[in-house]
Amino acid sequence: MCRKVILLLRTWIIYVTMLILSGVFNRLYPGYISSLTFYVILFIPLVSGAHLLLSYFTFFLSHRLDKYEVSKGEKITYTIKLFNPTVLLFVPYSLHYISSDRLFLEAKDDEDKSIIIYPRGRVTFKKELTCQYRGNYSIGVDRIIMKDFFGFFKLTYHELEQHKILVFPKLRELKSNLLKNVINESSESVVSNDTQNMSVFADIRDYQPGDPLNRIHWKLTAKSGKFISKDYSGQMTNKTKVFLDTYSLKLDEENAIVFEDFLVEGCVALIHFLLENRVQTSFYYEKFGIHSLEGSSNNDFPKFYDELAKLSFYREDHYVDTIDEILRKDRDTCHLVIMTQHMTNHLSESLVKLKNRNYEISVIVCDPKALSIEGLETVGNQQVQFRLATSRIPIYYMLHNENSTILGVS
Repeated sequence: MCRKVILLLRTWIIYVTMLILSGVFNRLYPGYISSLTFYVILFIPLVSGAHLLLSYFTFFLSHRLDKYEVSKGEKITYTIKLFNPTVLLFVPYSLHYISSDRLFLEAKDDEDKSIIIYPRGRVTFKKELTCQYRGNYSIGVDRIIMKDFFGFFKLTYHELEQHKILVFPKLRELKSNLLKNVINESSESVVSNDTQNMSVFADIRDYQPGDPLNRIHWKLTAKSGKFISKDYSGQMTNKTKVFLDTYSLKLDEENAIVFEDFLVEGCVALIHFLLENRVQTSFYYEKFGIHSLEGSSNNDFPKFYDELAKLSFYREDHYVDTIDEILRKDRDTCHLVIMTQHMTNHLSESLVKLKNRNYEISVIVCDPKALSIEGLETVGNQQVQFRLATSRIPIYYMLHNENSTILGVS
């Protein structure tokens, strides 16, 4: 910006110097040529400014995206066309793109590249961008910069409709034997509608794709040589409530995008695993009020996936209040999954109380080694970690690789 101001100032200094010299020349040597020279130089800014205004008010454009919903890592093509409907040559244009280099690959500005639109002509630009993070983003040209040929003036055109895209998070397989055991053990008990006997099942049937392993009748499977599943007349008591912390940790915008993307993709992998295993799943997060979703099979996953793609974090910390309010309404014991990076004393004390009320609790945090973000918190101070450890509340550190999400303990 400073460089551009210096260039503009230099242009005006050169112009004023030439105007003064032409005026002195006209004074010392009056005549047709000296007078014409003086008045031509005098009116150059006025004519140049008028040409700039004409270019600003008479050009028109169109711009579009080839798709508005994409998966993370997928390419999109942005096309912009500039039109000159007049018989005059327009001033040089340059484009400024709203997309960030961190959000999209190859998202560099073209502010220093001059575009000339010839009379009755048009110019078309196409830019391919690769989406690196999930979320809702504006994309494309957010302003057009116009300068007159002599460099006296500059106008910026802002009246551009912003294009929004929705980038869906990457779906990975959850890999965590310890957490899977917790979930599978919580789904072993079945309640009969008639007897309330925790071990009664009504019938057997052939195995169907999607049946969890804990519903397979292993003895009959071994005898018959094909998989046999138990068919219960009661309802499964296994329930998991997932609480996602939407507090943004007061990170700067670029680092917040990276952190939120990492945490949300872990939540996607977890919920997909739960629904794939037919675990009754409830998902909660807070943003200007509590939002919730429920599902019990893989057919319910698309609505979770869509919600997690659109979800955004903010600077209000109501996480503990959200957990307390939900569990105060529903007192059924279940498995609680706490996904947060902001483990405070208040939150740890609340979790210990819930553990004493027979809730099974798992805490999932981002592994700070996987994210090079300055100021990223881990799981609180030593007092918090000791309190959770002595209450047998496990903390799982989350890592992503190309095809899987790994949850490990320290």
